[in-house]
Amino acid sequence: MTTTLQGRTIAVTGASRGIGLRVAEVLAAEGAQVVAGARDLSGVPDIAGVQFMTLDVTDQSSVRAFADTAIAAGADALVNNAGVGSFMPVEDITPEEYRRIMDTNVLGVILTSGAFVPHFRTLGRSTIVNVTSDVSARTFARGGLYTASKYAARAITQALAYEGHEYGLRVSEIRSGNVDTYFGDTQQGIPEKEEWLRPDDIAQAVLYALSAPGHVRIDEILLHPTWQPIAF
Repeated sequence: MTTTLQGRTIAVTGASRGIGLRVAEVLAAEGAQVVAGARDLSGVPDIAGVQFMTLDVTDQSSVRAFADTAIAAGADALVNNAGVGSFMPVEDITPEEYRRIMDTNVLGVILTSGAFVPHFRTLGRSTIVNVTSDVSARTFARGGLYTASKYAARAITQALAYEGHEYGLRVSEIRSGNVDTYFGDTQQGIPEKEEWLRPDDIAQAVLYALSAPGHVRIDEILLHPTWQPIAF
């Protein structure tokens, strides 16, 4: 049986657990060869069709090695999923915390996308999917730094879509509400998160963006658990 992504190679960042790990699993199950990167690979399971490698998206040489491996394997798509969180009043934000968040959530998208774009430009058809958050267009108390990083990631996503249009690069943003992961040093699967989105919900949205027919561009997907107040 031919699966949705048979014969394709897709790079995924932030893939050691949570959303990124589930994205890698789903894409491999659909027939893709996946090159999956993350800073910490301890405890990562063996998954058929997935090659894990160490990746620090804030380090240009690490990104280059990751991109070279994926490109050599024939990558035609990239999923930028790596991200970190930080929640505090604006007055408590330090330069060090600012750099930690912005370097991962914004510079990481820039460096990783930039490492793949020259190759994608030669293909005629390619895809970048950026997993951000519903807070890429809203904010809240104690969320100034984190949401600023997601606003910035949204801007990079949209600018890249304009730039890539002429050479067949489709760029999608996946924006979700609360997801049951380890994000923010919390535990996955605790009772308080029972009605939250699951990593598989996000992975299926990523799959949809990556498997859309050639005449379709998925600009963004916004999804929330049903209990969460409507926010756009």
